[in-house]
Amino acid sequence: MHTISIRNTLALALAALLLMAAVSSGSSVFRAAAPGQDLEPVNGAGEVIQLLQGSRTILWTTLGASVSSVVTLGWPSASNGSELGGALVMEIPADGSAGVIDFGEKPMSATFETAG
Repeated sequence: MHTISIRNTLALALAALLLMAAVSSGSSVFRAAAPGQDLEPVNGAGEVIQLLQGSRTILWTTLGASVSSVVTLGWPSASNGSELGGALVMEIPADGSAGVIDFGEKPMSATFETAG
């Protein structure tokens, strides 16, 4: 009887940890290795956000979480010998479950802030 009680307690503790992980917020980051390349998930971001990438736009959808903001960063460039930073776009999506990033070119990174 004592063994069953310990197993039930461990199972409840594990279930609570999994529930807290599912409800907590976090960042899902995607990065490209070089200009013109597709974004690749960093640290399991592909398990939270799914991307469908074209040459100018990226369609994204969540796999359970709700996206509260998307930050897209472009590749740095130079003009007349001066180094310029990459373009930066910050968005709050109207629909937290899917959207489109229309960046005009393949970006260097995209960060999705998620909750739940």
